[in-house]
Amino acid sequence: MPHGGDAIEDKMMKRLILVLIISLVLVPGISDAHRMLMGYKVNELQLKVFYDDGTPAQDVNIEVYSDGKPYADGVTDGEGSYLFRPKDNTTGDITFVSSSAGHRAELALNLAEKKESEELSIPMKIAAGFGYLLGIAGLAMIYISKKSQKV
Repeated sequence: MPHGGDAIEDKMMKRLILVLIISLVLVPGISDAHRMLMGYKVNELQLKVFYDDGTPAQDVNIEVYSDGKPYADGVTDGEGSYLFRPKDNTTGDITFVSSSAGHRAELALNLAEKKESEELSIPMKIAAGFGYLLGIAGLAMIYISKKSQKV
């Protein structure tokens, strides 16, 4: 015949196992359900060239450099705009130089895609998952322990 303490311990173990099973079933669905990734690709870049008084710089020569080497050139339109369409493999530093009758301006951009990822490696994901489960199990044990002390 089980003692009163044995029945409570048995009941606590059943609850703990139930909590762990529910956690194992629900955790993978929750952790992957709302994951979203985002990337970018620059298809075209519109430059606006203007003088310090706000007047559009019309018919100004634009030189484009990729990693310090000449890449493309063109001329601004009547509104001071220049449309740049990089080739698919263009990455790195892009510098635009506008020049006209003693005026010069430069704009440097970095089109390089960052290889650094905020995503964890597989072993780190596994370790994080175990840590998460151990945390839930610890909380469940504390809860059950506190509840059994009240009885």
